[in-house]
Amino acid sequence: MYQEERIYEILKMLKNKKTLSIHEIISIFEISRDTARRDIVKLVNEGLALRTHGGIAIPEFQTEIYSYKKRIPENIEIKSLLAEKAAMYIENKKICFLDVSTTIEGMCTYIPENIHVYTHSLDNMDRLSEKQCAVHIFGGTLNKENRFFYGNDTLEQIKRVHFDATFLGGAAIHSDGVYVEDNEDAAIKNIVSQRADFVCVLVDKSKFFKKSHFKGIEFENIDMILTNGDIPKEIAGKIEKYDVEIQIVHIGGKDEKI
Repeated sequence: MYQEERIYEILKMLKNKKTLSIHEIISIFEISRDTARRDIVKLVNEGLALRTHGGIAIPEFQTEIYSYKKRIPENIEIKSLLAEKAAMYIENKKICFLDVSTTIEGMCTYIPENIHVYTHSLDNMDRLSEKQCAVHIFGGTLNKENRFFYGNDTLEQIKRVHFDATFLGGAAIHSDGVYVEDNEDAAIKNIVSQRADFVCVLVDKSKFFKKSHFKGIEFENIDMILTNGDIPKEIAGKIEKYDVEIQIVHIGGKDEKI
């Protein structure tokens, strides 16, 4: 069994057991202690597990998704890097949609002046008010915890626009698509992803296999995924079927295109 296959199986066991000892890993996979240690190091370095005395545990952040304001301080450096990279794809796009996302909010810094930006995010609107670009807000009912407008009025407004590009976030990625915590947010992402010539999803590597409840984006509607780590094999296999471009960005390193 290859290491990436073991990593996937270890992650599945961690979801159920929450902790695994190195002795369990050695016994289950019939591997040497050195091989088990290399697997543990890879899991820890990629933020998928925490090292414990004698083994590993699933990180608490893997199972809990905080409100918008609480998420802002998380992974600031990589969020900024992903936002800057995504902004490079705005060139020559005149009508763009920016999703509600603490990562995508960072894109507001890099928005050029000669475009129209649509959003349903309260924080994007505030950041964009300082720019010279045209800003359009999709109104509706305000979700105060996650700071976006939603509802039938919001959906009907979105249906009247076709976007040159849309940039979407997500709370989790599984083998069947991108998930979020609010059903209303999922409905908006679903419609927007079908009404754009170019759909880019920005997610840091901690989002893979994270627990979330409502599917918002199908892989078939995505053109590009921007992330900062290798995509797990099970998810990568599904993505490949839809010819989705993968861009992996590294802090202080060379970007990868898959």
